[in-house]
Amino acid sequence: MNTYRQARALFKQGDLTRALPLLQRVVESVPERHDPRRDLASTLYKLGRLSDALREYNEIAVRFPDQSEAANNVAGVLSVMGHQALAFQAVERALALDPGNTAAMTNLAEILKHMGDWQGSRDVYAAALSLAPTDAKLRLQYGMALVLLDDWGAGWPAMEAREAVLGTAVLFKEQSKRPRWSGAEPLDGKQLLIQHEQGLGDAIMGARFAKALAARGAIVHLRCPQPLVEFLSGAEGLGSCTAVGSPMPPHDFHIPLMSLMAALKVTPANLEGSPYLTPAGPCPPHLESLLPRDGIPTVALTWSGNPKHINDHRRSIKGELLAPLLSTPDIRFVAMQKDPAMEDVLSESLRDRLIDVGAQCRTFTDSAHALRRVDLAITVDTAVAHLAGAIGTPTLLCLPFAPDYRWGATGTRTPWYTSLTVLRQPEAMHWEPVIAEAIRLIVSDRSGTSLWRG
Repeated sequence: MNTYRQARALFKQGDLTRALPLLQRVVESVPERHDPRRDLASTLYKLGRLSDALREYNEIAVRFPDQSEAANNVAGVLSVMGHQALAFQAVERALALDPGNTAAMTNLAEILKHMGDWQGSRDVYAAALSLAPTDAKLRLQYGMALVLLDDWGAGWPAMEAREAVLGTAVLFKEQSKRPRWSGAEPLDGKQLLIQHEQGLGDAIMGARFAKALAARGAIVHLRCPQPLVEFLSGAEGLGSCTAVGSPMPPHDFHIPLMSLMAALKVTPANLEGSPYLTPAGPCPPHLESLLPRDGIPTVALTWSGNPKHINDHRRSIKGELLAPLLSTPDIRFVAMQKDPAMEDVLSESLRDRLIDVGAQCRTFTDSAHALRRVDLAITVDTAVAHLAGAIGTPTLLCLPFAPDYRWGATGTRTPWYTSLTVLRQPEAMHWEPVIAEAIRLIVSDRSGTSLWRG
């Protein structure tokens, strides 16, 4: 089994492309062995070859019918592929074999979420956590389930477990040696460093809290990715905004960006959702010429996010589905899309109906200026949604059936941004009804009384 040991070493190193042919060779030579086939299935899954991974996991389940883990792995792949009813059957089998299998309980909770049973999902996480109270990943997932159901008081503290799950070195690109601010320590006259974590949208969303921290007497220093420094520097309450990787400003305390909600005890009732950012300087002339204020209603579109995002296959809209929207008469449509580029995802006939503004926005400040010149933005869950909300652009936010926890499970409004109207998929992976609702709102609300920029 020297080949298997070599494949395992490559697998553990994350060199999946080289591990794959070795694992395939081992499975062909000893098809009855459990572990090589499991590793082959896992490698295929991580490489995005879901159908092939499902075939291998199914083979394991057939060969080892009394193994709860095998049935649970089948359930997990089926769920990611969008086959929730079949996934539910498989995970029921896993739990019948081992009722205390917390990995299977986690899968069940996710399957229930994708079936729209938000409360059931939360309750399964709670039950799993009662069996494994020290499991940080379970606590994090339970926290997200709570926030999704608007129980922010319990949800944000539970989500503090993310550091134990991901590890400090992975979650934060830089470390502070100063004490961590918990929310209880007095801040009057103190220097507080907000550590960046996660995505660009999170940084935009979190910049609002500088005002509340400054009101407590803090001198607030925000760290963020370099592309956001210029734009976020205008947030009220900031003492400084500097790029991750540059020298850290002196500080007395530090706090991770996504810990602010727990420390400040943020709830839907006390969150301030009005606009809090304004792009610096005048709008660049090249954007003014692309976006003239000539009385023609202008709608900015962003239909897909970072293709490397783990949930991108659920949150992004395929370009061809935009055809009915782009056929709406008497509307100027502009694309705020940057990655992937328009020519990579849209047919030539659809590209002809759009002005490519995103390609002309060199900075986030440029993008903010562009969004201030449109009458309405329509976007999926990307940084553009946070950018538009932060500057107060009227926006239709198109969400997948099982949305990111921050947007809540139901409703057309969000406490995060007063200018956002939420459009939700009625069924998983079905964007057509969302686009139809966007068209209906555009056509019926042309008077500009509520949807369009006044």
